[in-house]
Amino acid sequence: MTGTATARATGMSQSKLSKIENGMLLPSVTDVERLVAELAATRETRIELVELARSLHAEAETRRVVLHRGAHRHQQTISRVEARAATSRFFQVNLVPSLLQSESYLRIVLGTMPQSEQEAAVAALRIRRSRMDDLAKQFVFVLTESALRWRMGSAELMAEQVEHLAAIQRRPNVRLGVVPWSADANVVALHGFQIYDERVVTVSVLTGNATITDPLDVREYLALFGRLERLAVRGEELQALLKRIAEDHRRLG
Repeated sequence: MTGTATARATGMSQSKLSKIENGMLLPSVTDVERLVAELAATRETRIELVELARSLHAEAETRRVVLHRGAHRHQQTISRVEARAATSRFFQVNLVPSLLQSESYLRIVLGTMPQSEQEAAVAALRIRRSRMDDLAKQFVFVLTESALRWRMGSAELMAEQVEHLAAIQRRPNVRLGVVPWSADANVVALHGFQIYDERVVTVSVLTGNATITDPLDVREYLALFGRLERLAVRGEELQALLKRIAEDHRRLG
């Protein structure tokens, strides 16, 4: 059967069929079903090729990194992911995670956005924060000390933000750790990230927010989070560190 006849029989264009033949286009499952039917493939070959097409598309979907633009849209996307997650993990290098931000700190973070977008982002964030009242959900946060010393506003604002963390970490379903600057880290963490169960990772970049779903990539982030969490201080040691940081902000003015 010629390429022209095959294209006509399957309802494809010749250019599309040519790209499939030359490995330049991944055919859909429907494309494969039409091709094996028109080319009189054996039953075993039909089953094999259709299943291969399904598995390739599944792999292509999980490998994809989706970039979302706009804080409000990102908050909505993350809100849906968090709603399904039993355990949410957060790591930040130079910023307090949005779920832990005081109102004053949040306004500084959103300060460059138009007022209408700010209000929409705040509303979406309030919905996300309300889920922290669900004790069936676990929230694990790891911050670097530099995230708490990065001045996002006045000395008093920063001191209040640090004290806000001290209060939130007493919640039974919240686990907070801070990696002190003196820790012998020996771990490379290029950016902050969030992990939802063992399914989704989100990363904030300058022009948007990336969503990663590939299982291998997610496992790498989980392993990195585990190493970072082991470096963090907790309990009384954390309380003492938070107190020192708040005092330093007020003293430096």
